[in-house]
Amino acid sequence: MNPEQLRQTARSKWLAYYQENRHWIVRLAIWSTYRGQRRPSSSFILGVLTALEPRLLDALPVIVELSNDPDRIISALGLNFNPDEELANRDNSAQLPPEPRLLPPKPFVSNRAEEHSEEAAQSHQT
Repeated sequence: MNPEQLRQTARSKWLAYYQENRHWIVRLAIWSTYRGQRRPSSSFILGVLTALEPRLLDALPVIVELSNDPDRIISALGLNFNPDEELANRDNSAQLPPEPRLLPPKPFVSNRAEEHSEEAAQSHQT
């Protein structure tokens, strides 16, 4: 298992889960600050990630042997960030391509002969 790939996958899955469930997560009393970053508690994030990323379940026994501090595990996984700020930064940095510019509408062309003859007469006069 590639640790960097696990970090990237865990990050994207956590952010997607947080974004989809933010409406109730922000109301929980699970917020903490670790190394200056306000985020949901490490235990909450680890619980969510074990449900979302099966490879993390395989790695956690080894990880816990190295460190049983949930904050350090979250930090090692690259998840010690405020998810609201991260989502805002991601939205701001994802420059959307400009909307396609449409050509102006074609002038209306009537099938009525009298309009065409009037237009022709006016264009000859100018």
